[in-house]
Amino acid sequence: MASRQCPFCKKQFEPRPQVKQQKICSSDECQRERKRRWHRAKRQTDPAYNADQREYAKKWAVLNPNYSHEYRANNPDSADRNRAQQKIRNKMRRDALIAKMDVSNAENAVPSGIYRLTPIDASGIAKMDAWIVEINFISCGCDQTETEPD
Repeated sequence: MASRQCPFCKKQFEPRPQVKQQKICSSDECQRERKRRWHRAKRQTDPAYNADQREYAKKWAVLNPNYSHEYRANNPDSADRNRAQQKIRNKMRRDALIAKMDVSNAENAVPSGIYRLTPIDASGIAKMDAWIVEINFISCGCDQTETEPD
């Protein structure tokens, strides 16, 4: 059989006679990558498989409630590295413009009236279906004093 080139490690290999269509070499690293890609593609294209995987993960989490705590205790270098990376991610988030779902409160409530909302182009991050707009007051459409119904 003719040798082939592994698409992952780029090395030449002889396919096994038992696997005529073998495209990936037999190295552990390349086989892990093949399986990882298959798994990702399967989860993206097969809703039932994806649901099964989510259910399995939930059950595993219930059976291993202290896994994260124990992992961090047994791997302090990894925990320190993750902590440092999280500080960088947090700083990047603080520096970005972020629109949140519940930014309104009584202190910054906009009074009743007629407004023109003009979409503006912003490169910030918006969550959910938030719009970034400029609000221009046109007129007051109602009496500002609230009265109790009879």
